[in-house]
Amino acid sequence: MAALVLSRNVAIYSTRRLTEAFRARGLSLSVLDPASLCLKISGNTVELHEGGRRLPNPDVVIPRIGVLTTEHSLSVLQQFEILRVPLTASADAVRIAKDKMGCLQALANAGVPIPETTLARQGPDASWAVEAVGGPPVVLKFLTGTHGVGVFLADTAESARSILEAMWSLEKNLIVQRYIASAAGQDLRLFVVGDRVVAAMRRTAPEGTFRSNLHSGGQPSVADPTAEHIDLALRSSQALGLRIAGVDIIESDDGPLVLEVNSSPGLEGIEDATGIDIAGAIADEAILISKGGR
Repeated sequence: MAALVLSRNVAIYSTRRLTEAFRARGLSLSVLDPASLCLKISGNTVELHEGGRRLPNPDVVIPRIGVLTTEHSLSVLQQFEILRVPLTASADAVRIAKDKMGCLQALANAGVPIPETTLARQGPDASWAVEAVGGPPVVLKFLTGTHGVGVFLADTAESARSILEAMWSLEKNLIVQRYIASAAGQDLRLFVVGDRVVAAMRRTAPEGTFRSNLHSGGQPSVADPTAEHIDLALRSSQALGLRIAGVDIIESDDGPLVLEVNSSPGLEGIEDATGIDIAGAIADEAILISKGGR
């Protein structure tokens, strides 16, 4: 079996752990930067090239491109799809997950509860965008981004308008979301592999802040998700067409809400917090997919 991980950084923890997991199963795993791959389409011939040579078709591809997703990376994924190579995430699934508004639209369409969210683009609509989600305080987020980068908390309508108008002037779009005070700076990250949740952790924001992402200083701990949390995580990953996903859930006064879905969730924090071999679960899922399972 020939498995391929697409990763822009071969030295990161998640990629190394996947390599170890495949090696432990007596299998080899190649790692390539999607930016190093060249695409060729000629008549009815579709090819991928790397280092001046045609790349042989792997048995399965595991995209690990996340925030570094580019149109080139998505084209590479689509090329593998045309070649009928099994993937753990399609180009469309990765594209939707990367776009926060697109992700929320897909979740809402599937009946998954999410925080009230607005998207506007012109100065006069700034006040509407804030009031439509219940007024300040509100959370503002770039349409793309991860690790808590590009996320702002606006305590007043004026500060929200200032942030929106400043970003619009720079041709940056933001979504506006209702601030869930009852979440108290905590969320749950549920890690989905295939048709099950294999691990869950709680992330707690540092005192005086609201962002619980581990890269923003959030502290991880083992979580015991309820049946409702698990159901939401599975429905969310299915709504986006992801076989591997990190689903972030917060608690509101009206019940749990899905904040976002990550198509390339990191392994280090959640493996350290839970002691669960998530890389092994991903390897097993990839092997199953390569054999036509699921």
